[in-house]
Amino acid sequence: MSAALACGDSEAGLSCDDSGSGAEMGAKWMLDRATKAVAADKPRALIAFTKGTDGFRTADSYVFCVGPDGVMAAHPNPILQGHDVSGLHDQTGNYFIRTMMRDATSGKISVIHYLFPKPGSTVEEPKTTYYTKVGDQMCAVGIYDMDTASPAAATPDGRVAQLRRKLDGEIPASVKADWTAFLEALSAQKDARTAAITEARRNLKAATAALDPAPQSSGGDE
Repeated sequence: MSAALACGDSEAGLSCDDSGSGAEMGAKWMLDRATKAVAADKPRALIAFTKGTDGFRTADSYVFCVGPDGVMAAHPNPILQGHDVSGLHDQTGNYFIRTMMRDATSGKISVIHYLFPKPGSTVEEPKTTYYTKVGDQMCAVGIYDMDTASPAAATPDGRVAQLRRKLDGEIPASVKADWTAFLEALSAQKDARTAAITEARRNLKAATAALDPAPQSSGGDE
């Protein structure tokens, strides 16, 4: 596999005047290189994505791929690598992996937004991910919105994530474990609230259907 190339190079797939932010262009370019690598030698490419070698890793961006069985075929996080991630979702209940697996199309780059922690963090942050289909794999590269948006343009979720990340770095080591446990409990509470709302809506829909039966067809007397 060739080393990473800059915009304007013949194999980069992007020119220096392509529209979009530098981070967005970089993500799309890395995804373009990833699809070519998978098409050329899938086993070798998946190993490179997981290890972050051959130019397939920056500070916060990386390539990940999911197979048709929902198993993460390539990811730098060993917690996800090799595991079924079809049920993975963020704190808003967004099952982003299912959406990407369903909508990924060969030769087309699609985009999705969701919340996901940066490498080495437990704080979910707004993320924009570009994805496509190559062979039997759904492969993607994402960028974190806080890395590209100005403070004035940041979303509420982004500002919350930024504050939590700041506190995470300033919490004394003696209470670090308690702080992490608090964040995990907070996320679990949000998951429970989302599940409760979903169940309440389902029950309301069932009750409405029971109280408003379908009209029976009428027929004239012979």
